[in-house]
Amino acid sequence: MTATPRPKIADVAAAAGVSVPTVSKVLNGRTHVSDATRAKVQQALADLDYSKRNTPAAQPGMLQLVVNNFDSPWVLETMAGVESAADRLGYAVAYSRAEHATAERWRKLREPSVNRLDGVMLLAPRRGSPLVTALRSLRIPAVAIDPEGSEGLAIPSVSPASFSGALAAVGHLLALGHRRVGIITGRNHSPGHGRARYAAYAAALHEAGLPVAPELVRDGDFSTESGMRLGAELLDLPEPPTAIFTGSDLQALGVMNAAGQRSLLVPRDLSIVGFDDIAQAALTSPPLTTVRQPLAQMAAMAVGILTEQREGAVSAAPTALEVATELVVRGTTAPPSR
Repeated sequence: MTATPRPKIADVAAAAGVSVPTVSKVLNGRTHVSDATRAKVQQALADLDYSKRNTPAAQPGMLQLVVNNFDSPWVLETMAGVESAADRLGYAVAYSRAEHATAERWRKLREPSVNRLDGVMLLAPRRGSPLVTALRSLRIPAVAIDPEGSEGLAIPSVSPASFSGALAAVGHLLALGHRRVGIITGRNHSPGHGRARYAAYAAALHEAGLPVAPELVRDGDFSTESGMRLGAELLDLPEPPTAIFTGSDLQALGVMNAAGQRSLLVPRDLSIVGFDDIAQAALTSPPLTTVRQPLAQMAAMAVGILTEQREGAVSAAPTALEVATELVVRGTTAPPSR
């Protein structure tokens, strides 16, 4: 007796009278699908008894997340988002440091006797990354999360809106009345996001009729240590800033430490805004005003893009998706006292 072929995503699309990408959006929890269309797709999925996975339950497919390090809270929160999204779709997740990810290892995971690697996510890859070249040569579905610039990356990507988020942060400080606003970013460490956040800083000052004062600009590496060291430099100026915008929450925590060492009170003596909204941001004293990156949403979108590639529901041209950020006003910002 011949087994009945399992329905594919194209069968569901035909039954619901919609496109294949629309079905994929519903499967992966993506937005921009009307309630009526979503209901039709879900009914078709039920009628066809569509199974997201075509492998036995005992052998779930595997997605791999490649990271540069496991020390950053931002990385750990992204990992949690990836695992949650993958679990909903029946995938297991493996993690690897970038230096351990090789074409040979990927090739072995794609051999017919194994055939478990369904896709790879690269966290914050740089332009020209050899990992991208290897994944493309092996025809492995791949997506970049928060890359250092998506132009010419050659694989789909999901990124936060760095420029608009930084613009909102600096605009918030200016609206409070601050006119000497310092910045600690990471233009050399992170050419894509660091430069975008600096550009937004400069644009906000220009819009307010203020010049960019070179003595108020510092370039770090998004770490707590650089925030502490460079924050100290800014606070020790003859005319220090009344507010500082940092390119990461970790740098903001470093600035708060530097302020405390100088007996400065936040926000009475110094307002601080970070970027990321890591879990620690809400636990500082006072809680940190910051720009929230939707890490869980970005992770879910990345998993969804891999699924779409596997189902053949993407175009040939890589898609660069930018996810909106949000200013979260907490306790580290207030009008200047001097």
